[in-house]
Amino acid sequence: MSDGVALPALALIAALVVALALVWPQGQGRRSPGPFGHPLAPMPIALPPMPKGPLTLRGPEPPAKSARP
Repeated sequence: MSDGVALPALALIAALVVALALVWPQGQGRRSPGPFGHPLAPMPIALPPMPKGPLTLRGPEPPAKSARP
């Protein structure tokens, strides 16, 4: 297949996939019609709270000492 046919075909397929993603119900926060829709599972544990201030970084570490004398 020549590039003159393949590249426009791929561009058309990509545009159709993007258009489908814009109108598909799952992308708008609603469940898809069965058998595709399924509820989201709850998180098993609560996440720890995020620190309020900036994170403290250690900085560069010194090079490791070799075991040879």
